[in-house]
Amino acid sequence: MKKILSVFLAGILAFSMAACSGKPAETQAPETQAPETQAQGETQATVEQSVAETVAETVGTEGGSGYTIGFSPYTLTNEYFTAVLNGCQAACDELGCELIYYDPQNDPTKQADQINDMIAAGIDALVYIPYDSAGAQTVLQACKDAGVKVINIDNVVAEEDYELVDGIIASDNTQLGYLSGEWVAKNHPDGANILIVHLQIAESCIINVEGFWKGIEENAADPSKYVEVQVVEGEGSTDAAFNVVSDALQAHDDIDVIYCINDTSALGAVQAIEDAKKTGTIDVLGKDGAPIGKHAIKDGTMVQSSAQRPTYMGYMGVQECVDLLNGKTIEFNTSIASYSIDASNIDDYDLDAWDTLE
Repeated sequence: MKKILSVFLAGILAFSMAACSGKPAETQAPETQAPETQAQGETQATVEQSVAETVAETVGTEGGSGYTIGFSPYTLTNEYFTAVLNGCQAACDELGCELIYYDPQNDPTKQADQINDMIAAGIDALVYIPYDSAGAQTVLQACKDAGVKVINIDNVVAEEDYELVDGIIASDNTQLGYLSGEWVAKNHPDGANILIVHLQIAESCIINVEGFWKGIEENAADPSKYVEVQVVEGEGSTDAAFNVVSDALQAHDDIDVIYCINDTSALGAVQAIEDAKKTGTIDVLGKDGAPIGKHAIKDGTMVQSSAQRPTYMGYMGVQECVDLLNGKTIEFNTSIASYSIDASNIDDYDLDAWDTLE
């Protein structure tokens, strides 16, 4: 079996862009970058172990010895995706599979090339998070032609490409947005002027924003009083969000609420508000329930985040790959429930860990 090709991880709090053998030796990949070692600390290791133990009780762990699983996120410079990776690695360690993965660094062309390299290396299945939901058809067809099973997680491919994947695992993206919209309706009962910090290339984020407005519509006494002041492209990153929110705050002096499609971009909004000397006058909401988001809620600089379970999602992705390779039937579309974190329940969560597994 092939050795693990590379590990490209940035630090646990890197702010940019919001998914099998038990011998994780790393070797140089055919890339121009130098590999980094995976060091997530004791807290993340505890989460990995807890995921494996918890999910194994309910899912089962039929062996996958001899299988090689590929994992392709669209970046590993965001701790959300390193959490997904941790789940993939935990499942591979448990099931006896070999894991191959690369960091495309938000480059869809590089991601496609890397997946083709993994196909050539002989992967049996792929856990796939596309950079561009609508632009995945070519690489998915390559997997299908090569007999590679594909579990699409997190950012769901376009519906017309469903026939090219073997299963989908994603958070309930409508619910993720809905919980934030519900918070706004309850905490701004008289209405609000709202800035949306988007990532418009991601289908999941489009659904998040639709869910956000649905949450307001179904919980506000008068939804017409909630006005979309502007939609800005935050790219899912702290720096980009900081720049576009700073510009929006100069253009609009009446913003009450900023809804961001991940906690990483929410931190950029928080910084822009601080620079504009408007701290305490604008409520910032994020998404993911990331450690950085939970700390911001605890500190009072963010008010709410709708939480996902990335480590669990990665674990389940590998599990379903192995089930398919072992001839089992799986549910085609699995939705993972989200949950709301705000000041009222922040003390119920570990600020430094991603998933809650009870």
